[in-house]
Amino acid sequence: MSKNIKELIFESFQKMDLNMLDVLLDDNKTYQDARKEVFLEKISDAFLTFKENGDTHLMMLPGSCKSGICLNRGSLGYSFIGHNSKKHIDLIFQELDNNITDIFNCNEFETNDKSITKKNRIKIDIQDDEKLVNEHNPDFFIEIRQFRLAYNELYRNQDIIIDKTIYIPWLRKYYKLYESICIFFTSQNETENFYWLYYRIKGMSEHLKYNDAAKEAFDKFEQINEHDEKQLLKWLTEYEDLGQELTLFMYEGLNYQNPKETEYFFVNDLKIATIDFENIARFKFIMNEYYYAMLEKYNTFSQEQILQYANSDGEMSDYITSLTYHLNKRGFDFK
Repeated sequence: MSKNIKELIFESFQKMDLNMLDVLLDDNKTYQDARKEVFLEKISDAFLTFKENGDTHLMMLPGSCKSGICLNRGSLGYSFIGHNSKKHIDLIFQELDNNITDIFNCNEFETNDKSITKKNRIKIDIQDDEKLVNEHNPDFFIEIRQFRLAYNELYRNQDIIIDKTIYIPWLRKYYKLYESICIFFTSQNETENFYWLYYRIKGMSEHLKYNDAAKEAFDKFEQINEHDEKQLLKWLTEYEDLGQELTLFMYEGLNYQNPKETEYFFVNDLKIATIDFENIARFKFIMNEYYYAMLEKYNTFSQEQILQYANSDGEMSDYITSLTYHLNKRGFDFK
């Protein structure tokens, strides 16, 4: 007996046959509120993930949506599980007359058979700006256009080296736009792209306020004998707080020891001029070179205490990586 379209669609998912899905799904319908080609692009990415993890076919287990807030609560569907990786996609299917009228990703899907092992879920994530329901909403596209223009304004410099005369004015110009975003509740590609670009450039630029202090610290280091441990410890504790403030100053392509040897480093594929951060980079290199070795040497905590304090929110957790604390505990006096 020949199979109906619904059965063939299920079989196509099990075989990860994207071409057959393209034939079987209706060009005139939306799937997860998106055009068929958009939906299939997401499915293609999921199939690729399965195959990269050694899966040649998917097991198909029935179940339903168990969410307490989703409109699909109680709706039936299937979990498609990689035979090798045990990764899975969970999909709700709307059916009519042995055909599939819509398909939705499910975030809280439970299979009827709980004995089957499942591992990481592969999410079929369609952003708001990819959904057909927004195509005729002019306000939505005006908003999206703002984020796209802001993002592109900085990214048009992708092929050149940019310094603070370019990215600082850009940060000021789009500060209010950035502050208007609640990233936990957005699912728009354009919004997310702008948000994370701004967030990373902002985080990088905030280190500039430590430039003068880093230069002072570097100049003072040049005046001491680093082989005289007391002089070195005094310098390390004097600039310990500055070192903590620059903990996250870590960027691809930057030569910290000799920053003049690298014209730029990368943030989000943008080339950031090293010259604005030379003092910070040199200070960071010296601090890393000596600080943690001295911290290990003069540490006063046992391994058990380190584990105990690391898992607590108390004051002691801050002391684990404080050279000043351990030296004071040992009675050092640099006066």
